[in-house]
Amino acid sequence: MKLTITAILLFAVLMVNAQHLVQFGQPDSVYSAILKENRPLWIYTPPQDTPYFSKQVFPVIYMLDGDGYFATLQSMIFQLSTVNDNTALPQMIIVGIPNTRNHRLRDLTPSADSAVPGSGGGEAFTSFLEKELIPYIEKKYATAPFRILAGHSLGGLMAVNTLINHPSLFNAVIAGDPSIFWNHSYLLKQTGQRLKEADLQHKACYIAIAHTMQPGLDTIAIRTDSSLGAVHTNAIFSLANDLRAHPGNGLRWGYKYYEDDDHQSVPVIALYDGLRFIFHHNRFPGFLYQDNSPADSVAKVVTSYYKMLTRELGYTVRPRESQYNFLGYRLLNDKNFEKARMIFQLNIYFYPERFNPYDSMGDYYMATKDPAQAASYWKKALSIQYNKETRDKLDKLQQPSSH
Repeated sequence: MKLTITAILLFAVLMVNAQHLVQFGQPDSVYSAILKENRPLWIYTPPQDTPYFSKQVFPVIYMLDGDGYFATLQSMIFQLSTVNDNTALPQMIIVGIPNTRNHRLRDLTPSADSAVPGSGGGEAFTSFLEKELIPYIEKKYATAPFRILAGHSLGGLMAVNTLINHPSLFNAVIAGDPSIFWNHSYLLKQTGQRLKEADLQHKACYIAIAHTMQPGLDTIAIRTDSSLGAVHTNAIFSLANDLRAHPGNGLRWGYKYYEDDDHQSVPVIALYDGLRFIFHHNRFPGFLYQDNSPADSVAKVVTSYYKMLTRELGYTVRPRESQYNFLGYRLLNDKNFEKARMIFQLNIYFYPERFNPYDSMGDYYMATKDPAQAASYWKKALSIQYNKETRDKLDKLQQPSSH
């Protein structure tokens, strides 16, 4: 579908403004028969470009303590996946899971501490995620088969517990300063054996460790310190040691000690670094579209890049159809015909089932004075889907010339 350069720029401005208007998402809810309560949800879905283009699917990040971190996470992902064509992260669906009626301690502790009444409901909460929430989200929203669970403190404990004891539920977890010490470090008693037995191929885990020690202590001295901060940090380092001791399970994991962040400030940087770790190959060198690299070489880089992402993430990853459509017309408007043809051809390669890439290629050939090829591509577009604009262009081209 042909768009003038002015229309393209105007469309981009309107889309950015629209995205800013809706960027903090929408409320939703699901009733949990397992937890016997209605669970409010905060949902963000990336906006679809227009009805002309294919419907995209998106990875999903499930955020524990969603009432505390949803807005920060959404702004971060929007900035790193959308603004100024940033590709540091993919566009994603965010499912914020707020806590209910002071049930945080119940839901986010995978084992019961006898000294803390009401704790230990984490397995029931995990069952809610598996049997109720995830099926609901995947039925209602345009999800790709790639799920992330993120949490901080007790939420981080739950993220690690899910990786260790329910590894099939999520492709990746982010644990911000997780409370591994909970219930006398009960989870650590299971971790070594689970990591030895588990097949964690194509799984990823990122752990952020905050500075919770007393002044004057370091990561060596805390091993003999009995203060809560030292116990907390020691347990996380013990988890890291267990992860390090079992490289054969295929898990890709990383951790970082944040010397300048405490337990309260670390969640933001943990989410940023965790997402960058999980999607470490996501950034595409977009300058290749505009520089002097030969079009054939760029096309090989593009196809290899998306094949790599597909292998790494485990589902078919494609560029946005609209993105390549707009880029092709921009290059065509600049009379960069070789690159324009390459981009339109790539859109056909990635979206052979869609009418619009063929229509756009027809416009390319019309602009380069090859009406026979233009007609061929417009006919192909119409064979897939009727479009009045395409039909009118073809009819006008096929009208007998008047003398």
